[in-house]
Amino acid sequence: MKKIILAVAFVFSSLVHAQVDQEVKNLLNQIRAQLNHSHDQRTLLRVRERLEGTLQLLTGDGPTPGPTPTPRNMVSCIARDNDGRDPWILAVRDPSTLAYTKLPNSNVGSLANCEQVKNTVVQVRDSYFSCISKDYDGRDPWVIAHYRDGALISKVNNLGTLPQCLQALQGSFHNRQAIAFCGTKDNDGRAPWMQISVIEQTGEIHRSGSYSSLEQCQSSKLKQKLNKKL
Repeated sequence: MKKIILAVAFVFSSLVHAQVDQEVKNLLNQIRAQLNHSHDQRTLLRVRERLEGTLQLLTGDGPTPGPTPTPRNMVSCIARDNDGRDPWILAVRDPSTLAYTKLPNSNVGSLANCEQVKNTVVQVRDSYFSCISKDYDGRDPWVIAHYRDGALISKVNNLGTLPQCLQALQGSFHNRQAIAFCGTKDNDGRAPWMQISVIEQTGEIHRSGSYSSLEQCQSSKLKQKLNKKL
């Protein structure tokens, strides 16, 4: 009897495996058919990332779990004129060569300012999001800037004062594709505030909502809305 039960279980398992295998093939055929139609880049990037994750799961070729460098370890403060005095700017260290690449227009003024800014930098893949002085003079107003591959992609939003800019980044959410934070709706450093997301690879910016304060905006389930958009 035990042998019969095992045989039935094996046959059933084989049938289930064949059915699932066929379903997977059908889904792949549907994906191939959909690729012939027009889709926005954000959708295609999302699909590609999920397929990459599935491939790693099937092949076991995913990265070995372990500690990864944090932005705080990769970003440093360097005197702009290499003289150890103000003004100070941000620089990114290459983990292989240990060489530093200065981030253009990242003048943050004093070393004390730079240390605060450095500790709130957010890394999303090859991009860094940081507070910098809007007029590159180390003074108000401050903006969140998007850097990629050592270049300034955009000054995303004017946050007004340095504390407000730092608070906005500290309350941000991000995944492997984008970052979301609260910024000023009129790009002037003053209320009202709104939710802003930036797609890392394209630099595409999305905005939504209106809130009377930064705190109100940050308490509005920003993370959930970022995940829904991506």
